[in-house]
Amino acid sequence: MVPFPVQGTINPLINLAHLLSSRGVFITFVNTEWSHKCMAKAAHNDDKLSTSTFKFLTIPDGLPPDRGRLSNSAEYATAVQNLGPVLEYHLLRSLSDETPPYTCIITETFMSCTMKWPTGWDCPESSFGQLEESKRADKVITCLPGNLPPLLPTDLLSFYRATDTSDVLFQHCLRESQFQSKGDYVLVNTFDELEAPDTVSALSCNGRPALAVGPVFLPNFLEGRDINRWASLLEQDESCLKWLDAHHPTSVIYVSFGSIAVKSNEQLEELARGLEKSEHPFLWVLRMDIAGGTPATLPEGFEERTKDRGLIVKWAPQVRVLSHPSVGGFLTHCGWNSCLESMSMGIPMLGWPYFCDQFLDCRFCKDVWKIGIDLEGVDVDENVVVTREEIEKGVRRLMEGPKARELRKRGMELKEAAFKAVPQ
Repeated sequence: MVPFPVQGTINPLINLAHLLSSRGVFITFVNTEWSHKCMAKAAHNDDKLSTSTFKFLTIPDGLPPDRGRLSNSAEYATAVQNLGPVLEYHLLRSLSDETPPYTCIITETFMSCTMKWPTGWDCPESSFGQLEESKRADKVITCLPGNLPPLLPTDLLSFYRATDTSDVLFQHCLRESQFQSKGDYVLVNTFDELEAPDTVSALSCNGRPALAVGPVFLPNFLEGRDINRWASLLEQDESCLKWLDAHHPTSVIYVSFGSIAVKSNEQLEELARGLEKSEHPFLWVLRMDIAGGTPATLPEGFEERTKDRGLIVKWAPQVRVLSHPSVGGFLTHCGWNSCLESMSMGIPMLGWPYFCDQFLDCRFCKDVWKIGIDLEGVDVDENVVVTREEIEKGVRRLMEGPKARELRKRGMELKEAAFKAVPQ
């Protein structure tokens, strides 16, 4: 198992790894030294995931120890792209009489460095030739397989919307996409009931089937294994669960923008004011690095004024929070893990995407799955500050009135479908 070494891809792969391991498959889970050190620190060096059929293998990522991995996405992506020879060397060295030989590699979408060892695969042309024409705001993209609805350029992964095609991340994604048809199988962390007919199968290529295998976190969660805790790169503050116990059902809005999103201090102040004006109880995950490496500043007196109905933590056990009966809505960046976890727990979402696939996820939550809303009519470009009035309006729409009841009803339908997708 070889994830791209960030939180959003480590989580689903380590859940899948544990599911396979519990069925007798021997797993070697590859971490970079940096990500493994973060996991060990967050879990207080408690290595409970290591079993007789599961072990970790750590490799260097080629960057200095004190270099920020997420502060420079282009540099990090380039370093990861060059891991192939390092990974192969360490995998061969890790073999022993006690370790079965490697027979399969399961890797994340943007880890083509794991696919360069075998030769002779066909690499069909990718469909990105149309993107150059599709960048205009008035252009609608309709040449899509799998019964997908027409998309706008703003729905595409943010990396694909670069105006300069020499952009490092654009070229990285384009290059990686050309390798994505090379696997023997495509495993998709979704469930069939969530997708339109033929959507998943449309990812099949040259006789190599695509399979919906999600939600991969849910079987572990239902069996009482909090795998996300051991996979976390940040220490989770579990005291928030007791705080939730003191609130009425569906009364609390949970606010979290994932492990990478950055907000300006001006935007954080507007968000704080909007939450305060909404008058709803809130649990807010405020990462230490969310302000781009500088300490986050909140309005003077904000925490004192909201202490009876608000709690701020640095990181939270998200699945356990979303499954708590007090939580009635999720203000989210719409990362795929967050969307899938929220839908699986029946929690409606207010989408505020930041980058990558989050714009498409937000669009589908609102218009296709009917489990979410967005900041209606608001430009969520990272250079635009969303006002406190717009935030208050969004929170009230999510938590109050007929729309909120409609979203919760839909949430229960999706929760039931997700639970049915779990193998018995």
